Amino acid sequence: LNYYVSSESNDKPDQGYENAIYSAGVTTGFEQYKDIFVNLGLSTSFDDLRTQDTATDSLKKQSGEFSDLSAVYAFVFDKRDRKFMPTDGSVVTFRQSLPVYASKPIIDNTFSASKYLSLSEDVITATKFYFSSVNGIDDDVRLSKRKALSASRLRGFEKGKIGPVDGTDHVGGNYAAALNLEANLPNFLPEDSQTDVSIFLDFGNVWGVDYDSSLASNNKIRSSTGVSASWNSPIGPMTFVFSQALQKDSSDKTESFNFNLGTTF
Repeated sequence: LNYYVSSESNDKPDQGYENAIYSAGVTTGFEQYKDIFVNLGLSTSFDDLRTQDTATDSLKKQSGEFSDLSAVYAFVFDKRDRKFMPTDGSVVTFRQSLPVYASKPIIDNTFSASKYLSLSEDVITATKFYFSSVNGIDDDVRLSKRKALSASRLRGFEKGKIGPVDGTDHVGGNYAAALNLEANLPNFLPEDSQTDVSIFLDFGNVWGVDYDSSLASNNKIRSSTGVSASWNSPIGPMTFVFSQALQKDSSDKTESFNFNLGTTF
């Protein structure tokens, strides 16, 4: 049994809004069949959303206070040899959130799949696919619920800085997808350094605007390549990413270096 209570404040001038979110939830998870896990839960939130003075008129209409109570379920089929830094196997996850009560009810879906394969004792490859969608029921999806790709799913681009643009604001999309291809470089650094080096090729896109049909959907595939280094430090795994965008849109924001605490392989 898991539970959480959170209070979060966001200031996103490049996305046209700021908000404060108060949320709580409870979930349970169990192995229903061999390697098949089920998660069930309820979550509730209150979102106080305010758009910037520089936002367009269509964005300003999305200001307000929103309450949600949602039922969440997920199925996970996990055949990996281990959950941390796997060397073989696969994991497939489907998650859906359904409204019980909501000021603006939405259906949120996420599907992800990862496959790990050992080509030799030292070379391990990972192929990952991710797709997420959010759709309103009798109303548009509010600004803070729209989809974006994280800097780990599409390396070489800033988080939330690709996809549809309203005025000068990146507003996210109703859909997001990413494909990641990655391979470890064997014996690149001494074993006692506890650092794994990988090369990668990423593809991704964020598209779909339901609240304003005049805005471009911006469904152009982005891509990037680069090198990542995961160091197993005393305080936990640290990942350093050096990347180069290969294909982008003129409104996208790119980045050549990213650091985070944790591993993404």
